[in-house]
Amino acid sequence: MAFLSSSGFLGLTWLQWLWMYPLPGLIYSAHHLYQDYKARPSQFAKDILRAIGQEKSIKERILNILVYVIAITAMAFVWPGFLVWGVLKARKDKAREFEEDVEDFECAPEYLVAKVDPVDAEITSYVIDPLNKVPPLPFGHLNAAWGNFLSEMLDPAEELWSFYIPKGSACGLHSFSCSGEMRGYAKVRNGKILGEFITESD
Repeated sequence: MAFLSSSGFLGLTWLQWLWMYPLPGLIYSAHHLYQDYKARPSQFAKDILRAIGQEKSIKERILNILVYVIAITAMAFVWPGFLVWGVLKARKDKAREFEEDVEDFECAPEYLVAKVDPVDAEITSYVIDPLNKVPPLPFGHLNAAWGNFLSEMLDPAEELWSFYIPKGSACGLHSFSCSGEMRGYAKVRNGKILGEFITESD
């Protein structure tokens, strides 16, 4: 006991620090309990549950109280572990959100060939099929998709670029090897690819 009552850190004894150790966990538990209290069912909802026979039994209420007691006790004494877990989980969730927000395009900036005028792209891609199996339109059956692609280019800073991806090149968000040659057009702004329209893929 002499050690616990001796001078510790920041002018407090080790015994005082020992008493203060559970405080962060207890404060967090109190905050969580308050949030649960605010989210409790209204009296009207309780009456509805009682009317349809879904009201919690005494046994369920006792079990809920027991769970809260165990959780608060665990939080009070092992809160550093919960803190580390929370930080790691937050980082993992943030990384997952970032990955989900990143568009997965086959084209990458290094595969851009040249800036192209949309009219010139349509002229060079006009389809003439002697058998009339493909409509006589720019890009043939892909004409509607081409129109949708152009309709999304609303920012004057966005440019249309042609691209070419050689066979075996790393493409896509996860840099998979391209199984064949790929050509098309990309919507680019400040060197960043915002969309792509694939016209040829082996």
